[in-house]
Amino acid sequence: MKGLAFAYDPDSYWVEVVRRGTPGKIPNKFNLSQTMLRIKDPKKSIEFYKKMGMKLMSERHFNDFSLYFMASNVEAPANTGDEGTAVVRDLFGPVLELTHNHGTENDDDFKHFNGNEPDRQGFGHIGFLVDDVYKACVAIREMGYGMKKVRVQRNIQARNNNLTSRVFAMALTRIL
Repeated sequence: MKGLAFAYDPDSYWVEVVRRGTPGKIPNKFNLSQTMLRIKDPKKSIEFYKKMGMKLMSERHFNDFSLYFMASNVEAPANTGDEGTAVVRDLFGPVLELTHNHGTENDDDFKHFNGNEPDRQGFGHIGFLVDDVYKACVAIREMGYGMKKVRVQRNIQARNNNLTSRVFAMALTRIL
């Protein structure tokens, strides 16, 4: 693909470097633009992230894999093809790239490593900011998803929302 490259960080994680869409719309500086997660079933994953408030911005399909780009706090494009790809390239905020290798959704034995397995520690989690951690956890359960870890509720109102958000990020990303 044109306009992208990969570098290695000191721990050998891949760092993708992508050319911006329209020059001049975004200041010429680096920003953390996207996180890529490999997924087994795009229908289930896209549904989950939509319920978390994200919008499907772009999708690209190739012979062996498909890419789905999702973002929060933006207006979704009219179509997720070329128009969506152009919109994603002009966003300054972060984008979640979901990568699906075709056929994995039908393979009961297929499993991705998420970086939190005892012998495969590495990548930890992604996080979402919310106003109220506990209300968000209730909403997630009501959507039909379980929680791996929820902090014990304390008088969190006396603390600032930044702490609340960090606690939620720790709880949310351990969803079953």
